[in-house]
Amino acid sequence: MTTMTEPAAAAPRVPPTLLVVEDESVVAMDLDGQLHDMGYRVCGCVDNGRAAIERARSDRPDLILMDIVLKGEIDGVAAAAQIARELHIPVLFLTAYSDDQTVERAAGAWPYGYLTKPFQNRELRAGIEVALRKADVERKLRESERWLAAVLRGVGDAVIATDAVGRVGLANPAAERLLGLDGLEGRLAAEVVRLRDPVGGAVLALVPDTLHATRQCAPACRAALLDGHDGAAIPVDYTIGTISDDAGRLGGLAIVLHDVRERVAAQERLARSEHRFRGAFDNAPLGLALIDDGNRFVRVNRALCRLLGVDAGRLVGADQAAFGDASDNAIEKEFLRDLVQGRSEAVQYERRYHGRDGQVIWALVSASLLPANADPEQFLVQINDVTERKRAEHALEHLAHHDALTGVANRTLLNEEVEHEIAVARRQKSRLAVVFLDLDYFKHVNDSLGHEAGDMVLKEISARLTRTVRTIDIVGRMGGDEFVVVLCGVTDTRGVLALTDKLRTECAKPMTVGAHEVRLAVSMGVSLFPDDAQDFRTLLRFADSALYQAKGEGRNNVQFYRPELTAQMEMRTRLGAGLRVALERNELEMHYQPIVALDDDLPAAAEALIRWRHPELGLLLPGVFLPVLEESSMGEAIGAWAMLEACRQAARWNAGNARPLRMGVNVTAAQFKSGAIVGTVENALRETGLASDRLCIEITEHSQLTDDAHTRAMLAALKSLGVLVAIDDFGTGYSSLGYISRLRPDELKIDKSLVTDVDSDPERAGLVTAALAMARSLNLEVVSEGVETEAELAFLRAHGCDMVQGFLYARPATAAEFEHWMARGAPPGGMHAGA
Repeated sequence: MTTMTEPAAAAPRVPPTLLVVEDESVVAMDLDGQLHDMGYRVCGCVDNGRAAIERARSDRPDLILMDIVLKGEIDGVAAAAQIARELHIPVLFLTAYSDDQTVERAAGAWPYGYLTKPFQNRELRAGIEVALRKADVERKLRESERWLAAVLRGVGDAVIATDAVGRVGLANPAAERLLGLDGLEGRLAAEVVRLRDPVGGAVLALVPDTLHATRQCAPACRAALLDGHDGAAIPVDYTIGTISDDAGRLGGLAIVLHDVRERVAAQERLARSEHRFRGAFDNAPLGLALIDDGNRFVRVNRALCRLLGVDAGRLVGADQAAFGDASDNAIEKEFLRDLVQGRSEAVQYERRYHGRDGQVIWALVSASLLPANADPEQFLVQINDVTERKRAEHALEHLAHHDALTGVANRTLLNEEVEHEIAVARRQKSRLAVVFLDLDYFKHVNDSLGHEAGDMVLKEISARLTRTVRTIDIVGRMGGDEFVVVLCGVTDTRGVLALTDKLRTECAKPMTVGAHEVRLAVSMGVSLFPDDAQDFRTLLRFADSALYQAKGEGRNNVQFYRPELTAQMEMRTRLGAGLRVALERNELEMHYQPIVALDDDLPAAAEALIRWRHPELGLLLPGVFLPVLEESSMGEAIGAWAMLEACRQAARWNAGNARPLRMGVNVTAAQFKSGAIVGTVENALRETGLASDRLCIEITEHSQLTDDAHTRAMLAALKSLGVLVAIDDFGTGYSSLGYISRLRPDELKIDKSLVTDVDSDPERAGLVTAALAMARSLNLEVVSEGVETEAELAFLRAHGCDMVQGFLYARPATAAEFEHWMARGAPPGGMHAGA
């Protein structure tokens, strides 16, 4: 199970659709029956080639079983060739003819198989399955080729591929734009791509054999100058790689050119700016002045003269107040009085001066009182021009409305700008869309690469969002990995989907973070003005509800708000708030379901399952609140409580019991991924005194177990405590024999989805039999979950299953009910069976 819930049934398998083309009706009817018995769906049977083509067009079957000799003027080979050419639907020939001429003609139609009549059922099934698998692989290949072609068309860099002699075989539109040439295909790359070393000017020869032999193909980006069609040198970053066939033979070159003219120009502007800054800094020493007790300038330096734009002759003897702001003059007088009266040895304050042209100059003034001796009192004043700093403070005020990390709008600015856009949309009777966007599994980046890497990802995502949306749209960050994109002036949902698809595509592109390549997907929730709400706060809440739905649908998708999502969001918020106090209020409780050994039909273990007795909603099963629990900060605390409670109950039952029970406890994904589970188990065993071999930690296969170093380290640490480890919900993931043997669990728990109707479903029976055989080969015990019928039990017993669990024996119950059931001899079906 994913955490502490009971297994859910798997979705039913959709049978492939087949079309039968056979000129003999008796054979066609027999073949139809065989196919139905094998579990396929037959969409029709036709006896001529033209009808086969028409039915293929209308029904689009997954596979066509085609006889070669048919009624009418079109035989099976001709029909198959036309179907393959126009519709890409796989054809499997079923014919009584195997002569060389017929086989050669049939091969020209590119069939997916050729069976000679008569054949056995198993041969037919094998041929069908092989054809279907091959067709699926080829379909994915065609989709991949279309996808790659679209990517090449859309990528901004120039991409060129050549053959082994250096002739261009592929060039994207960006390459034609950069080179200023149309129709690059067929031309020699050395003629159209002229790259020179930016330092020495040496020309790079784009001859595949030469580059391959001298190992001059660059594995990383290098700088060069590209000779433009107008003679100008274009600075580029380039990458050249060889293209090889399966045998390692040179097939050509892949050339990528990135135009860096804007970057070079920006670097030059930056260099000039830095030079001016250094010059200004080096030639702007601090302004100094001596001021007497009448606030008159006694002496001034050239820096101060330059600062105020007045020569020394006019300044000396003049009242400082004449060059300053009136309110600042009064503040300065109070600071200088503190010096005279001995309350301070030095004072510092800000004030404004007025230059000769009326310009306001902000200064940080430091003043101290000089020793008087026989002279009148004088103040030494250091005047530092902080006008630029003040401007920077205004910039900081700007930052108060923007996200500090990414530079996009923060909540405050978002609220202001969106409410303004809502007012505009209301006047113009137009729409806008609020898109709440969340990075899927961003926590994994922080956990595995660190928060610095996470910050780099957030900044890159912000940049991608900003450059993808239109100038009229708004991008903001709500915090963490949550962003809001407001699409203005949209007309309908199709326009919104077009823009969100662009956002998803851009965000899904790989990014380099340090030495790692990171790929992320995004989930989005969308609400519309005025369709869904009239104000930004409500639109944002509705978009958040839709986002939650998108994440619940498997992530990496877009969901639009629907009114029923509000109730779901309110329930999620209500449950989340309740979980934070559920432990304190003793609302959580443990129920137990027995696990029965098949060698004597007596309970050998129990599985602990958490329940929440909500004060208003009643008894809640895990499926209701566990998704909320996994998202909350209470996941580890509640998981630790459940572990301690289950161990305490097991220790109580096993005290003095000649046949001790083993207790199975599920762990949450948060506990396992954080590594907290080891300490939690160790603490529970120590506090309760339960023997470690009486505790079995159940870890869900499909959501928590990955074959990596962290998983293996966690399992090794648990087993070092002496506890048993079970892989729960086995059969819902993708575990292989090698995978299981490397993880070395003690037990497999076969999921209910495989056990249900195992006695009558051959496919499930085969899977369960295979799982039992694998477990025996690895010396693992097997528990089959979800056993509800005597027939299922008989099958499992006959095939050597060790233990079973399910409603046939008992439903989960409180500890007291479990004890009462045990005291009555643990009869099958005796505890809430059928309830």
